[in-house]
Amino acid sequence: MTRILFLALIILCSAFVSSAQKQALLRLKYEENYTPTYNEVIDMFSLLDANYENAKLVVSGTTDVGKPLHTFIINSEPVFDAKTIKEQGKSVLLINNGIHPGEPEGIDASLQFADDILRNKNGMKSWLENTVIVIIPVYNVGGHLNRGPYNRANQATPYETGFRGNAKNLDLNRDFTKCDSKNAKSFNEIFQEWDPDVFLDTHTTNGSDHQYSVTWITPFPDYFPPFQEKFLRIEMIPEMFRKMDAGEYKLTPYVNLMSHDPNSGILLWQDSPRYSSGYASLFNSYGMMTENHVYKEFPDRVKSCYQFITALSEFTSENSEEIIASRKKGGEEMLTMKTYPISYEVDTTQYSTFDFDGYESSDNVIDKVTGLPRFGYDRTKPYSKEIRYYDVYNTVEEIKIPEYYILPQAWSDVIERLQLNGVEFKTLEKDTMLEVEVDYIDEYETMKRPFNGHYFHNKVTTRQEIQKIQYYAGDLVIPVRQEKMKYLLEMLEPRAMDSFFRWNFFDSILDQREYFSSYGFEENALKYLNDHPEFKKEFEEKRASDPEFANNHRAQMAYIYSTTEWAEKTFKRYPVAKQY
Repeated sequence: MTRILFLALIILCSAFVSSAQKQALLRLKYEENYTPTYNEVIDMFSLLDANYENAKLVVSGTTDVGKPLHTFIINSEPVFDAKTIKEQGKSVLLINNGIHPGEPEGIDASLQFADDILRNKNGMKSWLENTVIVIIPVYNVGGHLNRGPYNRANQATPYETGFRGNAKNLDLNRDFTKCDSKNAKSFNEIFQEWDPDVFLDTHTTNGSDHQYSVTWITPFPDYFPPFQEKFLRIEMIPEMFRKMDAGEYKLTPYVNLMSHDPNSGILLWQDSPRYSSGYASLFNSYGMMTENHVYKEFPDRVKSCYQFITALSEFTSENSEEIIASRKKGGEEMLTMKTYPISYEVDTTQYSTFDFDGYESSDNVIDKVTGLPRFGYDRTKPYSKEIRYYDVYNTVEEIKIPEYYILPQAWSDVIERLQLNGVEFKTLEKDTMLEVEVDYIDEYETMKRPFNGHYFHNKVTTRQEIQKIQYYAGDLVIPVRQEKMKYLLEMLEPRAMDSFFRWNFFDSILDQREYFSSYGFEENALKYLNDHPEFKKEFEEKRASDPEFANNHRAQMAYIYSTTEWAEKTFKRYPVAKQY
């Protein structure tokens, strides 16, 4: 009898523990317009770690402010090694929060989501059978620590938020490929470790006013190989809209206006590789962003973001095998491509339509502060109208894909970033003369003001030459047709959207190192003309046919200098050479 009572007591205690585990552990206060501090966020994820064996908070790198960058891993079992999980055939969903700490909905929503899925609310835990969920609690730690009530001028709630810039005053959502921050370098390593099949970055927008609490920047279909593009257009994107429309909060494409008014149509936003979702696409990962609507109440923004995270987790789990297979097929298609697009423009002849819930707009809204007319929206005049959605882009320019890039070891900053992203390469074992194709930078424009710490280059044009160049033991030979092929093409082709060249990594080639003086060059120029009679004849013919040239001493000397062997071969010669 005593033993029976003892067993009953154990069963009763076990039932009590099981019941207790089903209660929410976290006390979030978004309903009170409060978003947690950095320490509170980490404490709450630590609490979940301590109470669930199938969840783990991991230090996954460092940040510019000196604080660690964490990941929170949720699995169906206490296995947290990325390689092991991939070998089990599970898909990986990576969620990034707090890149702009004044946009904190994802932080609260991810905490709520983690608590709910771990306690198996509404059977959510079943999604973990096929999918592992990795959450970055706060990405911009420095910005989140820089907290105050005046960081977001366009929103009324929450009362305190973090600052947009990080500890180096960088906008981290412009830093994923150039990697000026420790945050981005840590993120690159996290991304390469987990190789997520689906990636979400949570944001807030203060664009046009409308009736939606959450909007969606979908993966950019035209960035992907044909098989993945088809999967996005036919399956993933439509199904995510269906899942969201079945819930409390409807979803609309991110309101990227064709012109002043939504009635003119909405344009799919093109996210280049500097952005998180564009970076994800370099590895054929389905990268996307939520953009909550800043003019909605904070509780609704959090709850609509939560609804999206749950819908995306469910979709990823339900379609886990298909998602993994589509990425594999996409990678195989990439390896067979002969050319690669490097610029796009929207196709205005192709569009779909949908019912958009907006507000009437006017250029004559009277501002409450100044008493003057301004553009604005009248929330007393909601409407639902069918508008156009433009999400098809055409290739404007493409390049022929080389078999190899040759990169001198001198460019260590670039090599560091290649290594962060798992690029495979070999190095020359001995000094070697190679015949290669090189690009010369013909024209470019540079921003007059710094952009995220750089003077970005626009309107880049190049010309090509075949040259024999001396390379040295330790220089890199990079096979292009590898798993990181798309990353290589986007970063090493000088005219690509966010190439290392555009971000000033190779700016020293734009400086001329050798010069001539108007009088000092005379003897060498005269000797050259005498030693090269054909060139001398060409020079004299130009002087005879061009009076302005004939009367300009400097122009004549410059002609001899710049069109002969005296010319500096390395001036404007892009250092990444190619072999086909």
